[in-house]
Amino acid sequence: MIGRDVALEALGALLNANVTTHQNVQPAAYPRSGYGGAAPQQLFIKNFITTILDADDSCEVSKSNFVRLRRSLQDGAQVVGTAPANYVEITTVTGRSHFIDENEFYDPQFDYDFTNLRDTETYYRGGEVYERPCGWQRFALRVLDNYDGNTWLGTRYRSTQSVPGEWPVSYHGTSKAGAEGIIEGFYKPGPGQAYGRGVYSTPFIAEAIPYAKTFTSQKTGKKYQVILQNRINPRYREKHNNGNYWLVPIAQGTSATEEQKMVERAIRPYGLLVREV
Repeated sequence: MIGRDVALEALGALLNANVTTHQNVQPAAYPRSGYGGAAPQQLFIKNFITTILDADDSCEVSKSNFVRLRRSLQDGAQVVGTAPANYVEITTVTGRSHFIDENEFYDPQFDYDFTNLRDTETYYRGGEVYERPCGWQRFALRVLDNYDGNTWLGTRYRSTQSVPGEWPVSYHGTSKAGAEGIIEGFYKPGPGQAYGRGVYSTPFIAEAIPYAKTFTSQKTGKKYQVILQNRINPRYREKHNNGNYWLVPIAQGTSATEEQKMVERAIRPYGLLVREV
């Protein structure tokens, strides 16, 4: 079993930042401690996605991922299960720092260990095939009662079938960075408008794996990957590359405030997926 201390490091890899718990925050120590000259900012569920979008734009992983996504969307190719040629492991952070209140950020009753599972049935969520994250351990995020009702999550006790009003599941594994980022990044139109500006994710865990951030734990010395498990509002989703990628379009010139609103109503992370490499 992967411990919550490794999950905290996984958050840091996603955000390209230092992440700690509120119990370990000592604000008075931060102004000259190498944390960018400011105390850590609290990370909440509702600002999680936008915080990822604001992650450091020098992240080499996101640069390489952008190249892969662009190629897939322009060429219509599906290169499942292979890392980009210029794959880079997360080894350093930006100097940014965040802290979480674990009691407010996580919801352990919905944690699930998919590590040794292999599906023999087809699952559906929100009217779409739900490719369960077999091989991964999920740390559930506390999203229940955090938005406008809970219908988007479906029901607690599930079968293989969808229920009315729920949103389908998607995955992504990186932050905004480099050449407009990947999955969560914002995109400039390419040749022939093959892809557009907005938030990208994929319904296929196998397709998300090459975009996952990889890090070596300071706690265990082992290597891990991290991906986010999301729900996508189908009202704001476009399908690209035969449905392998889902785009939530965000027009050029949209204000930062409106972008945050658009992201919140269209894509909501509800699980942190971690696996040992």
